[in-house]
Amino acid sequence: IFEAGSSVVPLTMMEASEAFESQAELEARVAALRQLSSQESVPAVHDIVQACRRGELITLTRTVAGVGRMVGYKKPLELRFQSSKQTEHDVQEAAVVLGSAASLLPAATWRGVTVVEVGCGSGYVGVLLAALGARVVLTDLASLDSVVSGNISMNLSAIRPPASANFCPLDWTRPRATIPASVALIDAAWVFASDPVVDASSEAAFLTFVRAVLGLDGERPMCMGLEGLIVSHKHQQSLCIPGYRPPTLDGPPSITLAEECSRCSFRLALEDIGVDVADWHAPPHDFLHPFVDCWCLTAAE
Repeated sequence: IFEAGSSVVPLTMMEASEAFESQAELEARVAALRQLSSQESVPAVHDIVQACRRGELITLTRTVAGVGRMVGYKKPLELRFQSSKQTEHDVQEAAVVLGSAASLLPAATWRGVTVVEVGCGSGYVGVLLAALGARVVLTDLASLDSVVSGNISMNLSAIRPPASANFCPLDWTRPRATIPASVALIDAAWVFASDPVVDASSEAAFLTFVRAVLGLDGERPMCMGLEGLIVSHKHQQSLCIPGYRPPTLDGPPSITLAEECSRCSFRLALEDIGVDVADWHAPPHDFLHPFVDCWCLTAAE
């Protein structure tokens, strides 16, 4: 009922139907987002991230060599990282997932092998690999030296010879000119990076680094004996999947499904510079994260 002279125009049946459908669609998308949010957090990963932020001891597992490996025996591995109020020093989910995947590989994979972690942040992955037996050079901005070196010192009891861990700065935009990091990269069998991209600037810098490592910049590859350039990446709507629509209530939330992975702008940027992006080893079941991928990057043939 409308009063005389009212400026309100009644909706037609079609307009009313469209408005109802729009409202129903909006409610469905909100419900899907809520479901997505509730499933995005993986308990095993979340617990380690929170424990690291509080500076608590975390207990992981590692494979063993010999007969023990044949029967599936695993050895506990205890690590601790400095608590910090600065979020940029926090251990990230992508690092925990990547570390758990590396821990599943045979012990001989890492023993005495040279590894370089780039964009190491707090140093979680590098310290873990050193505890698994690798000789690790952790690299990042020079400003993180005290943070990373402190975390290495806290875990020296878990790093036994021939394993080692040390920090040196690395400029992704000038990887060949940054010494001694560039020297370490020449000898590296493995290069690791967890969540190296946080914005357009870091993506451009990391792509420059990848070109140099794989020899896609017109020069020889920096790592001549490279077995793997391994990257873990957490897909985010604010970063690499802005066009991603939440799933239906009945559908899985995973962006890592094959049909969704191709939407990641970071992955497409890697492919555009001539990189093949393939799945690396999967983490343990409890550490499978619907938004974290672990990739092995190689130069496309």
